[in-house]
Order: sequence, then structure tokens, then C-alpha cells
Amino acid sequence: MLSVIEDRQQQIVNYLKVNQFARVVDLIELVNYSEATVKRDLIMLEKSGLIRRTRGGAMIVDNKKIDVPYLMKVTRLDEEDNKQYIANVAATLIKDDMVIFLDSSTTSLHLIKNLSKFDGLQIITNGVLTAAMLSEFTSAHVSILGGSIVPKRATINGSKAYNDSLSYNADMAFIGCRGLDFEHGVTETHEGEAFMKKAFRRQANQLVVLATADKLDHKYMYQGIACHEIDYLITDQPLAAEKMKKLHNHHIKCLY
Repeated sequence: MLSVIEDRQQQIVNYLKVNQFARVVDLIELVNYSEATVKRDLIMLEKSGLIRRTRGGAMIVDNKKIDVPYLMKVTRLDEEDNKQYIANVAATLIKDDMVIFLDSSTTSLHLIKNLSKFDGLQIITNGVLTAAMLSEFTSAHVSILGGSIVPKRATINGSKAYNDSLSYNADMAFIGCRGLDFEHGVTETHEGEAFMKKAFRRQANQLVVLATADKLDHKYMYQGIACHEIDYLITDQPLAAEKMKKLHNHHIKCLY
């Protein structure tokens, strides 16, 4: 559960995502706390890179680049019908006794609900909460990669986690992404996330990208997976013929 402070800050972030800008007086009315408390929240959110303070108010950083704290995302899992739809489709690729890489994305978290019906799964993940949920809700043998936990992201990445992943061989890897460009492939805003996706691709026979439609046609700083390295793209709605042609050119199967 979120703390009172985290819940209040989530309200502020959600409001700014919709309205782009808000005055301090608007946020005071929104959360029903004092001016001093709201200003402290804005300072903390700015340090987290989520918002930018302005004279008398605050504005959201580019919606597609902001990195909302992981626990804020997790509390909204039940509202993400599009991601659960993607997970349901992804589950059709899974069979008993598979070895699977599962990354720490919230899209991958939705897949956990589908895994309890399979026997003999072995799952390797770099997600702290992902590992805990797999252990709780499935009968799979779960391995978590070693290394340092990224603050507020419940994920493990970096050189130790990368090297640890190289000790496994998987049938299939399931990854989310920050952006998928039809020319450049999967890209991320964090170098460590891109690094881990490279490792999963290297050690898996097949790679499946799970991406909602709003992730498509976006490119970010760090290259993760090139288009020719993707075997499947699973999204939540049909793609235009032009995009399907590009996927076909890269030999990517699209499921939705």
C-alpha cells in the first residue's frame, strides 16, 4: 500500500498529467493539505524528475518520458485492461516446462495471472516485485538476477545482473518497453533497462515485446533491441497496413 505522502503525490502527478500545469492553489484544493505540505511534495517530485516547478505552480515533464515511481504504477494494475489483454494473448505462446525470461515491466506483471495454469515453468526475472508475485501466485521455479536494486523502480540491472543473466538459457523472453520504433526497435530512457533487454535477447531462443499502442512510434535515448531481433510484437489493437508491412519486412509476427 502507498503511504499517505505517496498517495498525495500520486494525486498531484495524475492531475498534472491531465492538465499539464497547475497553480499551487489548485493543488492545495485538490489534496486538501497546507501550502507548505504541497510545496514540499513539489520539491520531492521535481527531484524525482516527474515535474518541473514554476513560479506559483508546477508543470508535468513530457508524459512519455516521465518515470512514475514503480509502486504508483502497481496500484493501478487493475485499471489497465489493455495490458491485461496483451498478457492474455502472450499466454497463448507459453507451454508447460518452458524456461522464460520475464522483465520487471508492469506489462509483464499482468502476465503472472496467466502463469498459474502452467506446470514446470522456470522463470528468471530482474523484477523484485515480479519475483515475489511469481512465488506467491504460481508454481514456477523462480530465479531473480543478482545486483543492485534501482531506487523506486523495484528492478535489478547493471553489469552484475547482466552477467548473471548470461548463466541462463531460455526458450522465450517477454519484455515491456518504453518505446518501439518500427525502424530502430525497442528503446529506453534508462541505460540499465536497455542493457538487461540485450541480455534477455542474447540468451533466449525467441523474444516477445509487449507494448500498448501508445508505446509505438516512439524512440528514446538508449537502444535496447533492434527490430530484426524481435520475434513477436503483442499489442492491444490492430495496426495500420503500413506498420504491418514494416513488421513483415523485419520478420516480426504481430499478435493482438
